[in-house]
Amino acid sequence: MRSEKVAEYRRKEHRRFVYIAVFIVICVVLAFYSLSVSKFGVSMEDVFNSIVNHLTGNVPERGIGEQYYIWMLDKVIMEDNLPRAVGGIAVGATLAICGAMMQSITRNPLTDPYTIGISSAALFGIALSLCYGVCIIPVFTGDVASIVNAFVFSLIPATVIIFVSTFKKMSSTMMVLIGIGMMYMFSAFTTFMKFNAEAETLHEIYEWSLGTLSKTSSETTLPLIVATVLMLVFAMMVANKINVMSTGDNMSKSLGVNPVRLRIFCFLIMSVATAVCVCYTGSIGFVGLVAPHIARLFVGSDNKILVPTSAVLGALMVVVSDVIVRLLPGGLPVGTITALIGSPLFIYFLYRQRKNAAF
Repeated sequence: MRSEKVAEYRRKEHRRFVYIAVFIVICVVLAFYSLSVSKFGVSMEDVFNSIVNHLTGNVPERGIGEQYYIWMLDKVIMEDNLPRAVGGIAVGATLAICGAMMQSITRNPLTDPYTIGISSAALFGIALSLCYGVCIIPVFTGDVASIVNAFVFSLIPATVIIFVSTFKKMSSTMMVLIGIGMMYMFSAFTTFMKFNAEAETLHEIYEWSLGTLSKTSSETTLPLIVATVLMLVFAMMVANKINVMSTGDNMSKSLGVNPVRLRIFCFLIMSVATAVCVCYTGSIGFVGLVAPHIARLFVGSDNKILVPTSAVLGALMVVVSDVIVRLLPGGLPVGTITALIGSPLFIYFLYRQRKNAAF
């Protein structure tokens, strides 16, 4: 009997790793394909040749005729498409990891990284820079000022939650409610500025509010990658403690885990990681909410396996959305497609939870 249970457990573990491997392969293939999606008619052969040339140090130089065409294709692949693919993978993975952690530590399937007001605060900082030219650190101007404002303001909700927590013991529900209150407050301020903004400024604010990968570049991919790696490492380090926390605060205390302290620490790290994503790509919605739910269908709720699976699915979700955006005319922000994909899935999960009497 015991050997049968052990064998069944090993089969489940094997299936979980197979799922992750399959998702990784699909994500890599689609990311590679996205390098060829361009209005300049880039082929997969061009992508392969460009990658090989850069790996071997044979980078094309600008010339005339056919040499200029080869140089232009290489520029599109390596300077435009590659940063978008890498940035999409990093942002999707980070948001999904934060979403999985947020849902676990709050024991609420409807929360995500934006629930505590991070995106609304960041958008307020961007609107402040675009509408009035104000940067919270005066030495910065232009696009850098918008990024700095987005990052600094996005940390305010987490700071408020942590500050209040030092004076009053709060449950996870109270923390989320404070975040929602901050979200509506910053949204109101942003709406006021949008109401009085010029048409061009309003369009740029609107694009940021939906989330876009069009502003990613080789310079912005490094902080996104660093945020993703650090977030993944941290999440895996505290995965067992979060598993304990999901049993309830009283049980966590009896097992040696301080739920309030761990929850605050997780909120702080998630806020910083999400802030890095938002300040470069805007608010790409539904990824942090839906990707963990999809992951649970395949691997269950154990955070040691849920976190990496959510990361891969979040990256896959953003990469697919970005490919669709570039195939469609009009230059839609990637957040529009993630919302179109995520909202039906979200409704399905709500129905499924209701059917199973989970609420």
